[in-house]
Amino acid sequence: TLLFGSASSLTTFFKTKMYLFLFLFQFLTFSKTHGFCWSSPFYSCRSKHVPTTIENQRCRMTSCLHHCTPHIVVESGHITKSSIQQRRQLFKSALHSIILSSSALISLPKKGSAVEESEKHQQSYDNNLLEINDPDTYSALVHLPPSLLSSSSSSTATKKKYPVIIVLHGAGKNELDIWNLANIKGEHAGLIPSLIYSGNSPKTLYENFIVVAPYSYGKASFYEEPRSKVLQFINWFCSSNNNKQKNNVVNVENIDLNRLFLFGFSDGATLGVELMTTRKFAGGVFAAYGFTGKLPALALERLRGIPMWIFHSADDVIFPVNCSDRLVRDLRVTNTGSSTNGVKSNEVVRYTRYDQDQEGFTGSVRGHSTGISASKNEEVYNWLLSI
Repeated sequence: TLLFGSASSLTTFFKTKMYLFLFLFQFLTFSKTHGFCWSSPFYSCRSKHVPTTIENQRCRMTSCLHHCTPHIVVESGHITKSSIQQRRQLFKSALHSIILSSSALISLPKKGSAVEESEKHQQSYDNNLLEINDPDTYSALVHLPPSLLSSSSSSTATKKKYPVIIVLHGAGKNELDIWNLANIKGEHAGLIPSLIYSGNSPKTLYENFIVVAPYSYGKASFYEEPRSKVLQFINWFCSSNNNKQKNNVVNVENIDLNRLFLFGFSDGATLGVELMTTRKFAGGVFAAYGFTGKLPALALERLRGIPMWIFHSADDVIFPVNCSDRLVRDLRVTNTGSSTNGVKSNEVVRYTRYDQDQEGFTGSVRGHSTGISASKNEEVYNWLLSI
């Protein structure tokens, strides 16, 4: 461990040596009667590279167009059994390929490198955030309550169920990796993931909730995505399948499926209200809601009785405050005379309407900071726990 930095790096080193040995064995058994096509043992390739001829072959490097690792393909050419120099070149090219395709396993990353940072996040749960990835939908950052992490060896603790907050971020460039969500100076700074990462999250949030924040990489926001894709991700996260992609720490036994909450800001708020009509969620917190129209009667009926807390600022220059004014008015009319889980009808829909920006935003983003105000509000999480 002192030599390699961690036990996992030591395991990786010996695993890599094993694959190198297997590769060398394959290469040395290359003969005139057997074509040779090697691909990385860590990835599967959907394409097949089969030499059309056996005699007088040479080797070239090629990359498959199916997002897999480089392949060595034997094609017709001038290499022969007696051509030692060319075989040495073949060996060097092949060895270079395996090193490139397995660099994440072979390399012992230097201090401060991107690989080291990734390992730190994934293995040490740096600042209690974890990266997970559903290959069919989104990558996400996850926060687990300290009591769940520290008591993982206790059978009683691992059976405890925690409410879940699904964070839907607002619009941005979203060109960086998933840790863009945690960047305290990034385009999503001030929302729940960055508060947790920086150690500034409300205590009630930090200690009592599982938080999952998917990332709309390459898209301006989730509003450009099919609604079914977001729901598919949530179903994946709450399922018992694919624990490997969830780093084997997000266990469905720890998720209270009856207390799934949405937290949306800006475009994430607009989408979040739509998703609430599925009635899969126990409640929601939405800041700077941006739909300028009136929700259909059927949608309002499906939102009846679901607790929601809306935040908006009167000086919001991006999404005017009347978007939330209209939403709250219509929801309160719909909820007249209704109640849910002991919550009075006039409290089913809460509304915090600021007269002016609370975070000091000015210019082209003035007033559009209520996602930050809501994220750091301790009362929000106490309210969610009461539902």
